[in-house]
Amino acid sequence: MSAAAIWSSQNKISQNYAELIDDVRKNNPVHLNVFGDLVVMDYKHVKKIFADSDNFQNFDFTERFKVVSAIANNDPALLEFGESLRHWLLFMNGQAHAEHRKMVNRKFYEANYETITMDAIREVIHSYQDKDEADLVEITRKFSFLIISKIIGLKSEDYDFIQKFSYVITLIFEKTLNVKDLLECANMSGQFRSYLGETLSRQEKQATNSLLLEMKEVMGSPRVNELIGTWEFLVNAATETTTLLLTRSIATLIENKEKRINWDSHDGCAIAVEELIRYVSPVNWIPRQVREDMEFEGLQLKKGKTVLLGIASANRDPEIFQNPETFIPTRKPNPHIGFGFGIHHCMGARLSRFEMQKFLPRFMAAFPNIRLHPEKPGEWDSKVFFRGHKNLPVLLK
Repeated sequence: MSAAAIWSSQNKISQNYAELIDDVRKNNPVHLNVFGDLVVMDYKHVKKIFADSDNFQNFDFTERFKVVSAIANNDPALLEFGESLRHWLLFMNGQAHAEHRKMVNRKFYEANYETITMDAIREVIHSYQDKDEADLVEITRKFSFLIISKIIGLKSEDYDFIQKFSYVITLIFEKTLNVKDLLECANMSGQFRSYLGETLSRQEKQATNSLLLEMKEVMGSPRVNELIGTWEFLVNAATETTTLLLTRSIATLIENKEKRINWDSHDGCAIAVEELIRYVSPVNWIPRQVREDMEFEGLQLKKGKTVLLGIASANRDPEIFQNPETFIPTRKPNPHIGFGFGIHHCMGARLSRFEMQKFLPRFMAAFPNIRLHPEKPGEWDSKVFFRGHKNLPVLLK
């Protein structure tokens, strides 16, 4: 199978993805793909690029928007969306990134996460304890929404909108994104900005003790668009990535029931969670961009060219991980890069680990007989960067 197949969303590819990326990594770990992008798949070089923010910066959508905007006759919604993306931490660089990350990180972790997480776990388990079967993706989506809704004060009836927004907006990462999809992303972004603006107004009128309002006070009213752009990114990351990570983690635990995990031991639990993050690698690819003309591993790279870092591939590199295709819940050491590496390391990594350490033991204990539905196979989603299931039926009893 050719290296080009790693960009396919076919069910067969998704099902055998680990085998495919292993084959490409062995034969062509650093190469230019059909789009002329640098593709890096081995651990050593992925980590090297993550650590080199001088030569490889966060991805800048400016040029892409120039081309697409021209094709779409400078659609106003598209131009507004491009402006909003400037406030996503994922696309910031240099001092702007450092200062904004510091402010967001400080406020983000002031919430009472233990209470929020435990309340969400109890609510999810209660919702499904009397059911015989369910969709695992739906379960984890509900949990992820409950967490973010409790953090910034969203309403339960907002669930459908937030899930649709989070799912659609991740299309911007797809390499083959067309004008139609990008316009759909722009439309959802506009709806989200209106929604969050209304949420802020409601919380101000009700004098709600809200993280959103606290951040608005710190940043100042003139920067409210920056605040909304920030949460456009954070809400997406907190729902879509968490859903994917937890869904595939539970599926892994189901498929490896013979491997006992001492969930009651803090170390045993933490080590097992790290292995799940490595094994699942919720985000398959992270884009970077070449800052200036340069040479990398004998390849001539032009300024502005895209660099695609294969996190899922790097986390299964046998040069670093013994028996990488095997889930080993006691694996130690485990230097995975499931949350990235360097100054752009995932800001929500600490919260994600905490959620997994609290949720997984309690969920698996509540449903000890959980298993994949023998008559209803799961359906893989069409996304490549966020490769995961669209639905995954399970029997709970």
